[in-house]
Amino acid sequence: MKNKWGFLRETNIQAHKAGKDRDTGLHRTGLEDYLKVIFPDVVDWIHDKSLGIVNDTKYRSRPDYRSESLKLIIEFDGLQHYTKPDIIIKDVKNTLLYTDLGYKVVRIPYFIQLTNIAVKSLFGVVVSEVLFDGSIPSLGIEGQNTPAYICPAGVKRMALEFKKFPEQYETNINFLKKQNDPFRSGVEFLENEYNNKRLK
Repeated sequence: MKNKWGFLRETNIQAHKAGKDRDTGLHRTGLEDYLKVIFPDVVDWIHDKSLGIVNDTKYRSRPDYRSESLKLIIEFDGLQHYTKPDIIIKDVKNTLLYTDLGYKVVRIPYFIQLTNIAVKSLFGVVVSEVLFDGSIPSLGIEGQNTPAYICPAGVKRMALEFKKFPEQYETNINFLKKQNDPFRSGVEFLENEYNNKRLK
């Protein structure tokens, strides 16, 4: 049976617009569909709305997804969160803000797919249904989403986040090497950061 779970996008609308991946033929799936199976009883998700007034202070920050019942904020960090240092700094500040306001914050990088292992790691939830196939790479030169296309701070951030998902790192690093295009894959940049003993 064909797996219904595709490459993660922030919403089903974005997933539909993106269509199928040219290399894999795999479609995209909006985060809201994944959330339905990860948290089947949660119905209070708020998408892309400002926090509003919290403890008598007005906040304009607009988390991608927020559940008040779970006190959980989920951010889907697309490519621009790795290409622009100002956005990387803003992400750090927003994570600290949300945490200070009592939320657990889960950031999902664009290159990490919601496999069963990743869902357990990110949310502490075991899903019985088979989710995304972790043997399918997320990075590729055709998509221009490889380490070659991101800034130095973004490469460091990518390496740090791959440390939490070593199985997806192996899948992607092996695929980038097979593409045999070091200039557009940037595979050495990622490998050097990932293997840097000082990476924290």
